[in-house]
Amino acid sequence: MKSRILLISSIILLLLSAFLSLVSGAVSIPLSDLFDAALAGPESVAGYVFWYSRLPRTVACIAAGFALSISGAVIQSVLANSLAAPGIIGVNSGAGFAVTLATALGAVSGWMISASAFLGAMVTSLAIMVISRKTRASRTSVLLAGVSLNYILGAFSDAVLSLVPQASMTSGDFRVGGFSSISHVRLYPAVIIIALSALAVFTLSNELEVLSLGDDEARTLGLDASVMRVVFLLLASALAGAAVSFAGLLGFVGLLVPNGIRRLLRGDNRLLLPLSGIGGAVLVTLCDIASRMMFRPYELPVGIMLSLIGGPVFLMLVLKRRKGRV
Repeated sequence: MKSRILLISSIILLLLSAFLSLVSGAVSIPLSDLFDAALAGPESVAGYVFWYSRLPRTVACIAAGFALSISGAVIQSVLANSLAAPGIIGVNSGAGFAVTLATALGAVSGWMISASAFLGAMVTSLAIMVISRKTRASRTSVLLAGVSLNYILGAFSDAVLSLVPQASMTSGDFRVGGFSSISHVRLYPAVIIIALSALAVFTLSNELEVLSLGDDEARTLGLDASVMRVVFLLLASALAGAAVSFAGLLGFVGLLVPNGIRRLLRGDNRLLLPLSGIGGAVLVTLCDIASRMMFRPYELPVGIMLSLIGGPVFLMLVLKRRKGRV
């Protein structure tokens, strides 16, 4: 019953945040004009703002938060590490480097950008898994390895940008994460990938629950843990990579939301994935609204807002782990 209440409440909150995103910004669209603008198309000023700015931006916020949160929940289950997340263990940086490299090589198609981001995220995810399995590294060591990969991949991206300045994605938002220059070309192919990957994760949610119990328990229940671990990392990489391809290097979403949802569910993980996805969409959308409105007509990249929230929370989780509480 409590899980259903949480699900219904989160859906209502998502709808409210999406509505606020559509009406908020440097250009005011009165509520009375919103539906007229949506129906009239881009002929009027309000219609142009709605169709070419507010609607794509709202879709981007929802899709990015949804994808990164589910990716974080999957990675945490696969690696059995509540501090693992796409932005912390290097998955986002791998996707970002691949996108930067693809852009430097002349890629302009949304599908090519999304595919590059997926490949970069996948290689990084598999590298982290190999490190954790082959070296039998502790959870802390895995995190440190991920942080190291973040720096290494960031250095590679900087090197590419130094040699090919036009590969800068035309916006400083990409390195921090933001939606001020969102484009249909990159958004909609990525949204399709996110939808298909999320559907696959939801379909395999029972297998993910079994995998989180440990390899021995999974084998007892007839699940090939090695194969399923790779499958889930591929899906998590597709989700994170697709989000990075249009939203940039948003951090902490995949860490904050799954951990918060687990505490609300208190062991009942049946709705962990959908609640994580919806919660991530709400978090990113609300942070984006705040970044638009706090210094209007100027705006902060939403990645800055998320880092201001996520940094202290991550530090708190690390300190709790040292005390044996996480």
